[in-house]
Amino acid sequence: MTAVVYTYIGAGGKTTSLFARARQERAAGHRVAVVTTTHMMRPANWFVPAALPEAWQNLWRRDGIIVVGQDGADGKITWPGDSVYRRLCATADIVLVEGDGSRRLPLKVMGPYEPVIPANTSHVYCLAGLFALGQSIKDVCFRWKLLNLEAEAVVTEPVLAYIVEAGCLARIGAWKDKTTVVLNQADDERRQQAGKRILNALSRPGEWTTYPVEMREKK
Repeated sequence: MTAVVYTYIGAGGKTTSLFARARQERAAGHRVAVVTTTHMMRPANWFVPAALPEAWQNLWRRDGIIVVGQDGADGKITWPGDSVYRRLCATADIVLVEGDGSRRLPLKVMGPYEPVIPANTSHVYCLAGLFALGQSIKDVCFRWKLLNLEAEAVVTEPVLAYIVEAGCLARIGAWKDKTTVVLNQADDERRQQAGKRILNALSRPGEWTTYPVEMREKK
């Protein structure tokens, strides 16, 4: 397998970040394949069924990006299968993987079988959304109960840092050493400064980022 594989996990703009990376890699002249190891919404563009119909690579040649998966429920797609994944890794330059779900919330705690990271992943990006600051934990964090958090407690900077550290970085084993934290939704100066302080409190390096509304993936 020759492709470089990047896996995106966490919450708060994971799909937007993944497709922004896909467009960036395409602009650099790379052939990009996108898959999910769990499930993700089927995109309006670039979708190729996991059966890989005849001439499936024509879309790749035309657009530079393909999204491959099996059709699932509620407009979602799922893992394309091991053999298809290996084929994509053998023919793509870059493979981008969405490695878990977050119920569209800005924060999450990994469940016991999450995330699902392919063994040939080169680097992992753990995302969290700064939109959660000032909100009640129960309203913005998926699986908050796994950290014994108080439902009505407000997400402060230390709380957000704790959720990322204990809810993600501490739960991904050896992948932690290959992980960069991305704090998304840094939409104004206040959130950007908060993002910098949160990153300084974490055990892994990271960055804050934001995307204009027109780039954000529709839910």
